[in-house]
Formats: sequence, C-alpha cells, structure tokens
Amino acid sequence: MSLEILTEREKDILESVIHYFILTGNPVGSRTLSKSKKNELSAASIRNVMADLEEKGYLNHPHTSAGRVPTTKGYRHYVDYLLKIVNLTQREKELIKVNIGHFEGDVDFILERTSQILARISNQLGVILTPRFDDGILEKLDIVSVTSDKVLIILSIKNGIAKTILLELKHDISPSSLEYVVQILNERLAGLKIKEIKKNFYERVQDLLNEKTGLIRLFIESAGNLFDLSRFTDIKYTGTSNILTNPEFSDVSKFSALVELFEDKKFIVHMLEKRNDPPGLRVTIGDENEERSIQECSIVTAPYSLGDVDGVVGVIGPMRMVYKRIIPLVDYTALLITQMFKEK
Repeated sequence: MSLEILTEREKDILESVIHYFILTGNPVGSRTLSKSKKNELSAASIRNVMADLEEKGYLNHPHTSAGRVPTTKGYRHYVDYLLKIVNLTQREKELIKVNIGHFEGDVDFILERTSQILARISNQLGVILTPRFDDGILEKLDIVSVTSDKVLIILSIKNGIAKTILLELKHDISPSSLEYVVQILNERLAGLKIKEIKKNFYERVQDLLNEKTGLIRLFIESAGNLFDLSRFTDIKYTGTSNILTNPEFSDVSKFSALVELFEDKKFIVHMLEKRNDPPGLRVTIGDENEERSIQECSIVTAPYSLGDVDGVVGVIGPMRMVYKRIIPLVDYTALLITQMFKEK
C-alpha cells in the first residue's frame, strides 16, 4: 500500500479524525474538529483538507453521515508515522506480573491467564497461540506404568515444559524392563529436537528391533503419533463479548462472521502461526488481514519464547482500537513471558 507524503496540515487533521473516531465510534465532521482547541482552522478549511484526504484514500465518507471515518490506509499512516506510544502504567505492569509472572510448572495455566489479563486491560479480545512444542529439545523421556496394559510417556522439554501421551501395551512389562528402555532411549534421544526424533526415530533405534520387551518396536510403530507435538498447538482467547459489543459489529452479517471465526479454533491457529514468520511485533489493519471474516478488525501480535519454543500473543479488536496503549501492552506481555522462562 503506497502512502503519499502528507502536508503537516493533512497529518494534523488525519490524526484528529482518528482520535475522535477511536473515542466515539461516530463519523467526524469538520465542525467537531473546528471546536477543538488544537485546530485554529475554520470549519470550511478543515472540510477542504478532509476532502483532500478522502480523495487520497485516507478517509471515507459514509452515505448516511456528513462526517468522515478513517480507512485502512488512514489507520496505517497513523500507526506507522503519527502514533505516539504511551508507556503502560505501573499499575498495569504490576497487574500483568501478578497474574502471569510466576511459573509453577503449568504452562497452560499461565497462557490462559495471559489471554485473560490482555482482555481485561485492552477491553478487547486477548489471544495467545501456544508454542510449537515440536521445535523443543527433549531433555528426558520417562515411562510410568498406569495399568497392566497402559503406560504414560512423559516428554520433558527443555525449560520445564512437559507433555504426556498414553500408550497401550500388548503385554505386561516389568519395572526393570521399563527402566532399561527409558535409559537406552534417553541415551539416544536426549538433546535432540522433537521434530528430529519424529523424523529419524527408526534410524536411531533400528538395531534394537528385537529388544525382548517389544516396547521399542511399539515405539517405532507409534513414533508418528508419540512425537507429533504439533497437535498440541492450541489457541486460547478471552473477551469475545468485549469485541462483539462494539458498534462496528451491530450489522448481523459482520457479527455472524466473527462468531463463526471464534468457533473455528484451527482457523485462528493457522492465522496466528503465519504472523510469526518472520517473527516480530505486527499490526495488521482491516483488509490487510487476508481472512475476510476479520477485515473489520485490527490484530496486534508479538512473539514470545518458552525456552526453545515460540508462540504468539496478541489482541484483536475493531480498527478503531487504542493503538497507543494496545501495542505496548502486547509487546510488554510477550517480553515478560519470555523473560520469565529465561530465568528458569
């Protein structure tokens, strides 16, 4: 999207229109801006500038109103060139730290709390994509007998993350045999990425095919499922009512499209996964979002790391979201999660 060089007067008017529209949700007229202390221009002069901005594609003119509203192009110019980021308050930082700043082994709990606190502070939809655990490094593998025909496989990933998989046995296996298998698997697999293990498991253990318990052979048969941790990638979000109550979604078709989107977790997972390539803080606005059902929204996301695995945290809201507060909120939250696991 090409952006022309705007005059200082055009920048001031565009910024004022966006500020008023974010605050009220109502189209902004020249008389409204002329009453502002910031603008010393007459209503007629402001109207001329607004007409120029509309011609250049930065503002739009709803048929039912004399006022203007920002377009995607207008918001993009505002975010990229006019936005003055504000720091989170100390109270907001403390609120985030209290809610997510202490890890006691339950990753899902921390991520759930993260989406909740983002929704609470932003008053929009707080979202978090859980990490791709198949990029993690296996620290150790444990096998725990559950019943006579079932064992629990515990994959401990570097930085204190663990995933468990239940495996059915073909016959009883003694504790000493389980201990032997655990030892030999750790010797060959510990220190490797989970996705490497999944890809090359057979080559690493093929000389053990005739191991007497048959457990290695069972592992070979089940490796595609056992070490496919991409299926654990999930999306957590809180604050659906925050976003759906905005006037932008009073239209039934727009409301329904968003509701359908929130019900399709796989779709949201796919959408957020793409935002981490390349990694970095991203703001997409309106029709910059490929998915038609979310083109009335803006999405602010940032990557976070749990050791060697990465996820995405963010906020989804209407295009008139308060960018100057939401961008630092998302950025700070992502950095806090990353720092918390670095210190482990």
